[in-house]
Amino acid sequence: MTQTAERQMELTLPMLPDVEIAAAKAAGNLGRQLGMDSDAIDEMVHAIVEACINAREHSCCVDQRIYLRFRGTAGKDGRPRIEVWITDHGRGFDPAHARAHRAIAPGRPQKRGWGLQIMEAHMDEVEIDSTPSGTTIRMVKYGGGKS
Repeated sequence: MTQTAERQMELTLPMLPDVEIAAAKAAGNLGRQLGMDSDAIDEMVHAIVEACINAREHSCCVDQRIYLRFRGTAGKDGRPRIEVWITDHGRGFDPAHARAHRAIAPGRPQKRGWGLQIMEAHMDEVEIDSTPSGTTIRMVKYGGGKS
């Protein structure tokens, strides 16, 4: 990919079970087009799936939609870079409280509540902007060339 090439994509998805698969496929295709390596694509897709599931299960938004935007470019070092925004128009949440809630039950097996940790572990940058009128999660993933 050349330094000046940029690809953008926007999706509006209904909050239905398994809709995160459509978001994951779109992001994965963009990553492949940009020459992102498969490990980076897998990590990015996992984070996007988690963010979409969280929006669907926890946002309580009236319009029942998830708004996604992807922007793919080459970073200053020439590596592919994908920036992702996932937005809902729900009730919002306190990210610090969500992280603290996760830590409340150490030693007890907990199958749920790992979404934020997964996003942060798999992406190079994660920012959360949440208000009572909605949440936007901005994530960035850098990837090497195809492996």
